[in-house]
Amino acid sequence: MAREATVTQEEVNAVADRIRAGGGRPTARGVREELGRGSMATVLRLLQNWQAGQSRAPDTPVALPTALQRALVEFIGQEVAAAKLNLEQDLVTAQQTQKDLIAENELQASDLEDLKTALEALQGDNSQLEGRYAQLHADFTEARQAAETQRQAAEAARTETAKLQLRLEGVPRLEAELTKLKTDLEAERAARVVAEQVAAVSNAKLEQSQASIEDLKGRLAKAETDLRDANQEAGKLRNQVSALQGSLDSTSKELAQTKEEARRAETTATELKGQLALFGEAKS
Repeated sequence: MAREATVTQEEVNAVADRIRAGGGRPTARGVREELGRGSMATVLRLLQNWQAGQSRAPDTPVALPTALQRALVEFIGQEVAAAKLNLEQDLVTAQQTQKDLIAENELQASDLEDLKTALEALQGDNSQLEGRYAQLHADFTEARQAAETQRQAAEAARTETAKLQLRLEGVPRLEAELTKLKTDLEAERAARVVAEQVAAVSNAKLEQSQASIEDLKGRLAKAETDLRDANQEAGKLRNQVSALQGSLDSTSKELAQTKEEARRAETTATELKGQLALFGEAKS
């Protein structure tokens, strides 16, 4: 499976700034969709770097003048609500990003299993071809030995024919035996031709099998390389998922801390309201 094109920190920063300038919230999914490339884990890591470099708005100091106390209480309530909303949105975004990473990791695992299955199939085909090669080699050796035996028999028949021809000159009664030997010789010649043909066919099959074996060896080597790459990529994705889980835990802790601060701010606002009421009664 082809790897996704890598992205740079500058590209992620530019897209995140553009989304924020348009009034949106930069998320890993939104940045990746706008870039159109890069893995979710890589985009998330670079976006976190961008978020770490953003300056947070300083807390507004508490104003003590009487004229601003009411506005301060309302402002604190609005800020607490906005902080809650932002943190809840960040948590939802982080959870969605984690789901995307898990889905991408499962896809990588599926591709890895497919590669393993293909590798096992290639290994099985290679074993079968090696067995066929061994059988063809044995058949070729047997045919060559048979051809050699037929050749030796033909040589012996020619020698015997020459002897019989010499005897035939003086012994007419040997003509019938000579005719039989000639017939046998022709049969042996025909058998030799057949053996030579079988040997030629065996040689052709052997060359074809050797070419197929070399091709399968090449495919097997490529499959093993792809398998190693997929294992490395899966390891990286597992590490990135672990890092994302740590980031999600940290975000959850920050949300809890913010809720606690909001509760304290509400308590402070209540106390200020009480002081305002007392101040109003005293003034009356």
